[in-house]
Amino acid sequence: MNIAIFSGELSGDLIGGALARELKRQCPEGQTLTLWGLGSRAMEAAGVELIADSAEWGVISITQVVARVPGLLLKTQPMVKREIRRRKPDLIVMIDFGAFNLRAARYAKSLGIKICYYVPPGCWRRKTTKGAEFAELTDVVATPFPWSETHLRSLGVNAHYVGHPIVERVGAQMTRAQFADHFGMDPSRPIIGLLPGSRLHEIDHLMPLMLDSARLIYEKVKDAQFVVAVADTISQERMAELLSGSPDLRDKFSEIWHEFAQEAETKVLKPVVQTARKFRPKSPANMVTNAGLTISTEEWQEKLRAQAQIDKVQDRQFKPPPPTVLAKGMTYEVMAHSDLLLVCSGTATLEATLFETPMVILYRGSKLMKLEYNLRGLSKTIANIGLPNILADRRIVPELLLDQATPENVLAEALPLLNDVAVRARVKQDLHEVHLSLGEKGAAEKTAHLIFRVLR
Repeated sequence: MNIAIFSGELSGDLIGGALARELKRQCPEGQTLTLWGLGSRAMEAAGVELIADSAEWGVISITQVVARVPGLLLKTQPMVKREIRRRKPDLIVMIDFGAFNLRAARYAKSLGIKICYYVPPGCWRRKTTKGAEFAELTDVVATPFPWSETHLRSLGVNAHYVGHPIVERVGAQMTRAQFADHFGMDPSRPIIGLLPGSRLHEIDHLMPLMLDSARLIYEKVKDAQFVVAVADTISQERMAELLSGSPDLRDKFSEIWHEFAQEAETKVLKPVVQTARKFRPKSPANMVTNAGLTISTEEWQEKLRAQAQIDKVQDRQFKPPPPTVLAKGMTYEVMAHSDLLLVCSGTATLEATLFETPMVILYRGSKLMKLEYNLRGLSKTIANIGLPNILADRRIVPELLLDQATPENVLAEALPLLNDVAVRARVKQDLHEVHLSLGEKGAAEKTAHLIFRVLR
């Protein structure tokens, strides 16, 4: 039995990895299952042979699409067609990524290959006239939203609501007390999570905004603690560099940082490492070497101030961050145990919804992305960009886009979510309702069952 899985970005890779494991589990006795396709680390870890790594394919604007299109159209797509002809799969699973996968589906269908579309593009839209092509291109569609199933069935598509695959993978392992102890924080004080994204361009555009916002929030909420969720794709050194506070210090910051981390290893980090091992015994010992260190201690600040004086950087240029820690590879823990999140627009907003944590959604980009946004008049045609708001079909959490995304505006939106009991209760209830709309666990199991039913 030969099955291909085509995913096009990080979230699709995670979905494909979970499906691959379930296909192996459900594979009929006596059958040999071969899995191959387009994906990244999660699919490869699940036993899928990759013909290309799709980790860098995820884009959020036309300007980024233009940069990706030549490689996808001129190199990847012809290669995929050759592999489809050569390997002749019994079925191909397409996961989202419509711009690429719909073309691949048309080609595969012309060869008589069965198609399952898992998480069809645009399925989150409650009101749409699109989707008629799925009746012709697919044998079965597994969709994460009940309204999508209803709409696609009205168009003659063999669609099935399976729940959202994100529900299966999102969850926290620690209690709030354990999480706080892990990083030397106080669980009784407010914790504010900063989630600047998993791509370098997101980090570069959003991290300075988040840090400036954190400084303003800290002036109003003196007992606040801040934790940065560092994605696996981003080095902690890059995040630490951004936390230095002044461009003039960045060249020498890495050296200062590592020197300080070494000095603090025995007196600060040893108990943190021991705690981390207790909670996560299989994790590498250096998991918290930097992540467990509160980087704005007085000692660390004094080192930076001394370096600033050596470099003749005026003190007014040095604005140290408030008490902040870096949490590498612990995004779900940050989402679960924060009282408020400042979060990059994208999949992370939906993941945070599962924890029902109040959030401010932020979107900033390059000057070209801003120009595109204005020229296309997106502010007039798109009511919301945050997934919780899109799924609720109304604004339930604040969104700040482009020029609106200023530290002062973030502060104005953040304070009620932190301090106003009625506002927090309303937002948490709205997020709970969106959470319920995502269904129960079991999307991969149900989708694998549909696939084997089609193959039989």
